[in-house]
Amino acid sequence: MSARDRIVRAAIAGPAIAIAILALVISAGCGGAVEEPTGVPGEWKLVRSSFGHRVHVEKAKLACRDCHPVSDAGFTPPPKELCQRCHALQVPTIHDPASTAPIPTCQDCHGFGLDLGKRPSACIRCHADAQGAHVPAIETHADATCTDCHRPHAAPSLVARACGDCHADTVSNHGARQGPTDCLDCHRAHESAREADGRCASCHATGKPAITTAALIPGHDRCTGCHRPHQFTAATVRACTDCHTAKPVLAASAHRACDGCHQPHQGAAPRACTSCHREVVAHPPPSRDGACVGCHPVHDQNPALAVRCDSCHADVTHHGTAACRDCHQPHAGPPKLDGAACARCHAQQTATSAGTGHAACTGCHTRPGHQPTTAIPTCGTCHRAIATTITGGHAACLSCHVDPRHAPGAAPPACGSCHQAQAATAPAGHQACRDCHDQHTGALVARATTCAGCHATQAAAGHGLHAPCASCHRPHGPDGVVRIPTCASCHDRPLPGLHAAPGHDRCAGCHRGGHDPAPHADRATCVTCHADRQDHEPTAVTCAGCHPFGDGR
Repeated sequence: MSARDRIVRAAIAGPAIAIAILALVISAGCGGAVEEPTGVPGEWKLVRSSFGHRVHVEKAKLACRDCHPVSDAGFTPPPKELCQRCHALQVPTIHDPASTAPIPTCQDCHGFGLDLGKRPSACIRCHADAQGAHVPAIETHADATCTDCHRPHAAPSLVARACGDCHADTVSNHGARQGPTDCLDCHRAHESAREADGRCASCHATGKPAITTAALIPGHDRCTGCHRPHQFTAATVRACTDCHTAKPVLAASAHRACDGCHQPHQGAAPRACTSCHREVVAHPPPSRDGACVGCHPVHDQNPALAVRCDSCHADVTHHGTAACRDCHQPHAGPPKLDGAACARCHAQQTATSAGTGHAACTGCHTRPGHQPTTAIPTCGTCHRAIATTITGGHAACLSCHVDPRHAPGAAPPACGSCHQAQAATAPAGHQACRDCHDQHTGALVARATTCAGCHATQAAAGHGLHAPCASCHRPHGPDGVVRIPTCASCHDRPLPGLHAAPGHDRCAGCHRGGHDPAPHADRATCVTCHADRQDHEPTAVTCAGCHPFGDGR
């Protein structure tokens, strides 16, 4: 049996690793071009081509026995401390000797088996999972060659190469920080790149701009949702409309920029409208977003400066052709109507009622804007004291007050337009009806209760002392006698004394009457009729001394 066959048998009888090593030995002894013996497992090629065997067998030209104990019983794996015989200077500095975790041996990292393939190292065999609380699992760069960045047998071992050596095309513009040397401020070498999102707050909790937890809301929970990674400048921020495509804004150009109302680092709540629009508004009642959006829906699908009033007030009947804003000023506090608003259309009516008790249009027109046909209250609603005393034909206010609402100061028509008979028969001085009568009740006013109110002299003389003036006088017809009645209407015949003598039946011959009823019995008066008695008792002052008319004369 040849030496080759003895080795093969020994390898077959030994462990799998011995078989692999044997294959390498055969390959090395035959120049690498060896036909596989019958019955040898197919894994030989993979084991033989592993990185560790190629370095030791092909380059270092080591014999199998230099590392593997070989006996008739077969191959056995090399002892773990064997590597130090040749590599005494290669101390594994990347693994802390003071750690309580088992320190890996050379064969744990350097490839000699099937599971290591052609890798020069096998770090990922352990570091695919987290190695304790402080050594996370390798995610990013898991496919890279570890020794490209780390030096396991040199110090410092964990100081990696500059990120820019590989990522030269990735330049970070982040505020005052520039260049790829700052990559590790946000990224950890072996974690997922998305993990950097969670570290923005560590700098911006107090930095500029200061980003509070209020900014992190659903949809805005990652800074890179708006800021493109490695381009953290205002000019490169994504437009809000990239995500919020269905958010039209008001027609006003001042609202087109989203950050005019929404501060991106202060959450989704918009600024109060009154921070720009100082007007005091109390209509409509405030909603969750304030009163303004009740009429100005910022993100309405059909953006306009304001919604139509009838979108809420659909049951309103307007006054003529008036529009809501003709009477109501939307930003002037609670909607209300005043005389100034009415004057825009009703200038004549408001001018004639100005300065009177009817100046306030809404005193009579309670709903002028929305229900112009609403019945206007009667005059007695306000003028109650007058309305309760009016009687007769004066009860209808409009019979004298032609336009009491809009021109209450206008002169009423003359009393004679209704009281024609009285006006036609009133004597001179009595044509002004209101000098004697109250215009609402028709009653005599205080100064006209007695004629003496105006005719004091006449009332103090003659018949004024003995009889009411109305016994002889009437101020106007048709109810009374306008002409003074005859004396006989009061002084019935026969009268005493010479009153019965012929020629003395004409009262006015001796009495002037009225307000001077005393008889004129002096000699001069008597001789006007008795001329033939001029020489009769020429010294007598009065004739009545001898010729009595009554009362003993």
